[in-house]
Amino acid sequence: MIPGINYPWSVFQGKPNYGCDFGRNQWNSHAGVTAHLDEVRDDFRAMAGVGMEVVRWFVFTDGRGGVEWSSDGELLGIAEQFDEDMRAALDIAAAANVRLCLVLVDFAWLDDQHRRRALESPAFADRVLDPFLDRFGNDPSIHSFDIINEPDWMVRELTTNPRRAVWTLDQLRACVSGMSTRISEQSNAYVTLGGGRVKFAKEWDDPIYGLDFVQVHSYPDARHPDRDVSPFGKTAADFGLTKPLLIGECRSSAFADYLNLAREGGYLGAWAWSFKGVDAVGSPSFSPR
Repeated sequence: MIPGINYPWSVFQGKPNYGCDFGRNQWNSHAGVTAHLDEVRDDFRAMAGVGMEVVRWFVFTDGRGGVEWSSDGELLGIAEQFDEDMRAALDIAAAANVRLCLVLVDFAWLDDQHRRRALESPAFADRVLDPFLDRFGNDPSIHSFDIINEPDWMVRELTTNPRRAVWTLDQLRACVSGMSTRISEQSNAYVTLGGGRVKFAKEWDDPIYGLDFVQVHSYPDARHPDRDVSPFGKTAADFGLTKPLLIGECRSSAFADYLNLAREGGYLGAWAWSFKGVDAVGSPSFSPR
C-alpha cells in the first residue's frame, strides 16, 4: 500500500493557490513555488513527518497558470517561471523523501472551447506536455502523472449533469490515450487518471487509456446515493480489474476508515483530500509517526 495524500495546491498569502503553483498566471503575476519556498518546504516536511510517501499535486488545472495563451485563445506553450517552480517542487519533494503524483489538468479545463481545442488538437501535447517531459519526465521525484482529474463530470456518457457534457467518451479516450503514450515513451513514471466516481473503475481499466493503475474518488452523498457506489464492503479484487486500484481522493473526516479499507481490501492506497484543507471538505488529523 502506498501512503499518500492530496496536497493538492499550496496556500499563498492566505488564499488557496489553485492553478498558480507553477509559472506565471493569467493575471500576469507570479505566485508559484519559488515565491514562497519556505512555506512549501514546511508543508512537505509535515507530510513526510506523518508518513506520506506520495503527494498528489495539481499542475496546469484549468489553464489559468503555467501555460501561455495568445489573445485569441491559442495555446502557445509553457509559461515563464514554470521551470523554476517545477524544479523547486521536485527538489523540495526529494529533500523530504516524498514523490509526486502530478495532475496535469483538471476537469474545469474543459469548460472553455479554446482550452478544449488545445486538448483535441496536438497543441497541448506538442507545446506543453512534450517540453515538460523533456525537462522533467525522468526526475526520480515523480511517482506518476495523473492526466486529467475527474473527467467524468464533463463526458456525455458518464456525467450526472448533461448540461456540462462537452466531450464524448471517444474524445476522452483519444485524448488520454495519446498523452499516456507520450508519457510512457518519455518517462519512467506511472500513468493514471483521477476518476471522479467509484462506479466507473472498470472504464479506466480499459487498455485504450494506457494507464498503469486505476484511480477512483469516493465522496458518498446521502442526498444523491444513486450517483455512485461505495467501496466499503468490497475488496479491490471485487472490481474485476486488470490493474491495481487506488482510492485517490476520499473525505478527510473518514480517512481512518478508508485507510482500513485499503489495508484490508488490497487497494493500492487511500489518499485523503486534502492536506491544506483548501475547501469545505477540510483536512485530516494526523499523529506524527
